[in-house]
Amino acid sequence: MKYIAFLLLLLPLAYAMDLGSFEIEDGKLVGKYLPAGLEGKILCYSNGKHIMDIIYKNDSIEISIQFFDAFQKIIKRDPFLKEEIQKALIPIKIKGASVTLEYENCIVELHDTPTRFLKICSDKIVFSEMNYNIERVDKNMVKLKKENFTATLISDSPIEINENIIAYDEVMLVSFSYVEEEIPLEEAFKNRVIGGEFTIIGYDENSTHYISYFGNITISPLKLEKREILLKIKGDIKGGGKVIKINIGKKVCLSDNFLIKYDGNVVKEASNFEDILNPDDDGLNAEYYKLESKEGLFILLSIPHFSEHKLSICFITENIHMKIVSMAFGILVILLATFYILRS
Repeated sequence: MKYIAFLLLLLPLAYAMDLGSFEIEDGKLVGKYLPAGLEGKILCYSNGKHIMDIIYKNDSIEISIQFFDAFQKIIKRDPFLKEEIQKALIPIKIKGASVTLEYENCIVELHDTPTRFLKICSDKIVFSEMNYNIERVDKNMVKLKKENFTATLISDSPIEINENIIAYDEVMLVSFSYVEEEIPLEEAFKNRVIGGEFTIIGYDENSTHYISYFGNITISPLKLEKREILLKIKGDIKGGGKVIKINIGKKVCLSDNFLIKYDGNVVKEASNFEDILNPDDDGLNAEYYKLESKEGLFILLSIPHFSEHKLSICFITENIHMKIVSMAFGILVILLATFYILRS
């Protein structure tokens, strides 16, 4: 039994991905991943007016709305009144690792996952007090760098850089975990071919999470079982082909085989990483690419066109007990052969 236990330790495992969970403490949003590494102030404007500030700190995020002058004088005398008014005016919806809020035509979407993500829709968005090295990738993409932290800003409109960073209509901020930085998805964001990502950490809907990047992608679980995952994927028909990143958040043996089906048809593996990032080069055929890392198993799936699709991932595990017995028998044979050779 000692030898069997030792052999079990040799089997590689992919450990569960993790998800954060937002809470409100003293009027501020706190989470596990989102504030880490990002500091500064984001000012939102609507109809020419400064309406909201999003203040990032090391340990929290503060949402502050701008009142007209007379009202400001009143609430300065009573900070509690300001907090109560903001609660009444800004409905913050928290669902596990995601937060959405809307105020005066400004919509904010936050995610607290290893892939830290923020989306703001407003007439004008100004990033100020950002003490980072700023690198322009192209007219619509900017990178922020400081020590071990990297974030990418992406907008459909040109981004302005002066003493501040200014975007219009909509902007996304994406910051990858250290493992995901090893997966060069920046080109997929630059070309708008990354549709979204889906994380699975358990076997019920409360332990899944999805983020939509481009193409209005939605991913919902239909079946979550130990040996089969069934997902429904919907997207914008006009958005073109997209790549979906699936984070397998359960413990699986990396030596397991798996079968992926897309609308009932078996999906073939892409020839390389560059191939999977081009979802329109294989006609109507979907492809997948497997990536193994310290944080778990990642599957990239290229979907050539969108409406509504069903994706299933079936894990086919070898009989572990038989495998252990075979390994033990093989080691025993080697030891016996070595013993007889040494004796002779």
